[in-house]
Amino acid sequence: MVFQGSDSREFWQRAEDRNRETAEVYHLLGLAHYAAMEAFVRWHF
Repeated sequence: MVFQGSDSREFWQRAEDRNRETAEVYHLLGLAHYAAMEAFVRWHF
């Protein structure tokens, strides 16, 4: 799917960058440092 914005990269390229940034934040917090980490958000209803 094409991103509706100014970013012309493919979806998987944007996802890789987001995953890399998430891994770096986790590393700075002292947790595991690898790009395959998944982050989840808990929504309270």
